[in-house]
Amino acid sequence: MNSNIRPLVTTAISLVAVVTSIPESRAADLTLDGSGYYNLDSREYRSTGRKLQSGRYTSLGANYYHSAEIGMDEINNNSTVGSGSMSFELWAMPYYGANRGPIVMTYGLSPLRGGNYFSDVIAEGEAVSLNRYAFPELDLFEYTRKGWKWRDVLVFSEDDLL
Repeated sequence: MNSNIRPLVTTAISLVAVVTSIPESRAADLTLDGSGYYNLDSREYRSTGRKLQSGRYTSLGANYYHSAEIGMDEINNNSTVGSGSMSFELWAMPYYGANRGPIVMTYGLSPLRGGNYFSDVIAEGEAVSLNRYAFPELDLFEYTRKGWKWRDVLVFSEDDLL
């Protein structure tokens, strides 16, 4: 009987080791800290079908785009566990304090070990051109076992319209 239990215990330990080592699986306490910025170039061009973003979305559709740059002083993992992959995003909100609006630019970030941070994050790429004024905000999402989860936001003042 003892010989039948040993393979079961070994298999159970192996499964636990595999499940705990799967990437993109942990939920971490991630925050945007310090100041952030965005910069949209005034020249516009039509999409060529190549990837224009990374992160949660690799293409926001065939549209006009601007050259863009978004940045943040620090992205911190305040927990002891590592994070999943992250998506650093520029959103255009229809009014100050809104919680829904179009995503203008996305940028993928690699997982971050517990207690560590990314400093002076600069994301360069292309951003969707808007045909109206909008209120900008920077959002941070993390990929977990349950999919993409929102983690933090930096809302710009009402004077900083896109």
